[in-house]
Amino acid sequence: MELDKAKLNQFEEAGMNPFNAPTPGESLTQDPNQKFPWEQPPEINDVDSAIKEIFINLTEKSTLVELLNILKNGQPVDEIAQIVAYRGMSVGKYNSDLMLLLLEPIMYLIIAIAEEYEIEPVIYEGMDNDIAEEEDTDRAIESKPKPKINKASVPSSLLSRVKELPSKEELGVGE
Repeated sequence: MELDKAKLNQFEEAGMNPFNAPTPGESLTQDPNQKFPWEQPPEINDVDSAIKEIFINLTEKSTLVELLNILKNGQPVDEIAQIVAYRGMSVGKYNSDLMLLLLEPIMYLIIAIAEEYEIEPVIYEGMDNDIAEEEDTDRAIESKPKPKINKASVPSSLLSRVKELPSKEELGVGE
């Protein structure tokens, strides 16, 4: 097989230089004096101090309003706690070991805040299914009513547009 040198290769056609890339391992040669926040000694070394600071941060007005909104929307408490803990670790407040120790206290803190504002928190994804499995499964499924649309929460203009959607036959879905 002979190579046609007059013909452009795929890199030349795309206008790219395949060798214009970082050298392998280049990211490991960062100046040791320029450390990431999590590579430095942490600001906080104990659970009590860390949870107090987290409480202060969570109860700031703008943060609290946002927290209550996501709790009302059914965001699981365990996911919120993981985000809060990871954020503190990534900015250098505490190390990764303390981050893991903080997960449970953060969850209880968020649950307490939710209960104070009379919000029924979702602790983890699939919690409702687990509760139903613990009870008599057949009875739990039968007694659980199908959710209905709260027409007051949906604008009437959208409800009228829903009625105008194409039928199954028009969509080709059929039975």
